Amino acid sequence: MKKILILSLVIGMFTALQAQKVSGDLSCLKGQKEINITFNYKGVTYDGDSEAKYLKGEDKAKDAEWKAAWTSSFRTDNWEPRLIDDLNKELKGMECGDFADAKYTIIVKLIDIDPGTFAGPMSMPAKITATASIVKTGSTSPLATIELKKITYKYFMSPQPEARVGEAFSCVGEAIGKKLSKIK
Repeated sequence: MKKILILSLVIGMFTALQAQKVSGDLSCLKGQKEINITFNYKGVTYDGDSEAKYLKGEDKAKDAEWKAAWTSSFRTDNWEPRLIDDLNKELKGMECGDFADAKYTIIVKLIDIDPGTFAGPMSMPAKITATASIVKTGSTSPLATIELKKITYKYFMSPQPEARVGEAFSCVGEAIGKKLSKIK
């Protein structure tokens, strides 16, 4: 049983490493103290479906206020700050945040958010596919891009999809931070 657990952990770590690819040169951030960060949800899908279709299929008990929060306060007050916090925990000598005057900006483009499911022991965690593009502030031409495919978490289950997605955003921040912390 112990060997199976260790093998599962090794496979999980290998899969997480394979889910991230860097193109371009991250060294442009060398020596930067502050990096701006923005989020782009344009065209994001939810487990392959449009946001409207996802929200329509959500539990009928969820009211219009919850559905409105899904596209506003859940993002700005929960998901994005969690990503930034975990990103900054990985960085040494740099800080990402709302720094409009910073030389560089990281644009986190959300591609697909799978909110996961809550079903007791059969629960599935949320997964996020996104890119993190480093651009000169004011530009949209990437100097480097980190591809993040199906980034997920372990050991956390919640009946609230917004909480599961928030946990996945934390893991995306950690993954970006680990890549940026390797800048020499």
